[in-house]
Amino acid sequence: MFYIVILGLILRLSYIVKPEGLWNDEYVSWYVSSTPFFYGFWQEVLKQCHMPLYYIYLKPFIHFSDTVLRLTSVIPGVLAIPVMYLVGKEFSKKAAYFAALITSTLSFLVYYSQEVRFYSLLFLFSALSLLFTIRYLKKSDWKNLLGYVLSIVLVLSTHILGIIYVFFLLVYIFYKKRKLSLTFILIALIGVFSYKYAYIILSKLPASQWWGYFSYTNILFLFSDYFSPVLTNNISAPPVFFYEKSLGLWLTVPTIIAFCGMIAGLKRGLAVIALGMISVMAIASYFGKLVFITKYSIEILPILILFVALGFEKMKRYGVILLSLFVLFHLSAFFSPFYVTKLKRNEGNKIVGDILNKQNSQNVIFTYYEPNRFYRYANLKDKNLLYISKSNRHLYKKNPSEILSQIPKGESISVVFLDSVSFFDEKFLEENKNNPKIPEMFITFSEVKNSLVKRLDRDFKNYEVARGGYWTVIRAERKK
Repeated sequence: MFYIVILGLILRLSYIVKPEGLWNDEYVSWYVSSTPFFYGFWQEVLKQCHMPLYYIYLKPFIHFSDTVLRLTSVIPGVLAIPVMYLVGKEFSKKAAYFAALITSTLSFLVYYSQEVRFYSLLFLFSALSLLFTIRYLKKSDWKNLLGYVLSIVLVLSTHILGIIYVFFLLVYIFYKKRKLSLTFILIALIGVFSYKYAYIILSKLPASQWWGYFSYTNILFLFSDYFSPVLTNNISAPPVFFYEKSLGLWLTVPTIIAFCGMIAGLKRGLAVIALGMISVMAIASYFGKLVFITKYSIEILPILILFVALGFEKMKRYGVILLSLFVLFHLSAFFSPFYVTKLKRNEGNKIVGDILNKQNSQNVIFTYYEPNRFYRYANLKDKNLLYISKSNRHLYKKNPSEILSQIPKGESISVVFLDSVSFFDEKFLEENKNNPKIPEMFITFSEVKNSLVKRLDRDFKNYEVARGGYWTVIRAERKK
């Protein structure tokens, strides 16, 4: 077991220094956590549509480097390995080792053990909730009840969609106990208590979840993301499963191996929890209330890992062979350029910060994101900061380039564009301006970019373009 944990630690520490800095979601984690507790913290939490526990957990580390911030995710990622061992041990020692080894090497978990987001912590809490669910059903003493209640409170306090997972967990407990006990009432009260807060946050989701549409490939990518070394649906999924032929074997073989183990080790009651959460997310995504992203359902991953471990154990010798092949795929991917810890953060905010510091313009215009997204890396003191963001975009709908009129003659300006939301040219926009399948944000910020670039060409001089990742920053001087 010691060597399994060390292996997991080594994988999670590999390539942990990211030269691109925190990408946008990670930056939000840092920004919210760095907001003073009694001066705006809770308002910022509500804006992000997530529960507050992770931001509180991150608070002691806000003044440290990016690498230290990433280590806060490594710690729960490593701790989850022995917890999954204990989960498997509730069935057998062999299943315990299998579950720990899968958790240690699973690329999906390695990736989120390096991201400055709550998913690594959430997996740990979900694994604990599974452990105490199993123990509580075996022996309903106060220790197991306390562990069960505490673990689901931690899940609910970390992830807004945890309420779906906890609901089906409660249904499972009630089904197994077959009686409306005081214990069940106590646990149900936890769900009721969190409902109002969850409703407030969930009501904000449609405004923020705008960039993807649900299709059958989302379900396929759910399992391939969980069990293959290739992560595809961590932001949005391509419309076809085999989007890159060179990745075909990496996507399918480990996923099929895991699926075989999952079927062999299936426990019907626990399977209902996993199926229930996937179904609710799929329905919400189909009706446009949520983007179906693999990480949003990470609460069910401990259950799926348990199924795979139990299935491999049930297959005996063939199970050991399959487990070895499964682990070999994940470990051999480490030496490939697409291994999860080597993935570049193309939306890393440090890319923009470094460019702006080098350009040192008197004025800066940000598009899509507001200036506070770049305070960690860019020296913006004494600069005139303007922006066209998601919050004020309607003010500039008719003529986005009007914002350039605020730049004094003879002064320099840097204009920041996020290319991943502003990539349509004028011809495409004219032909598709009424196409309901294209998200409004892509249309709007492509129009903003085209309009500003055209005005910069006309009214500004000493034009310079700097690009990095998904960012373009144009520096120019307004003509006198």
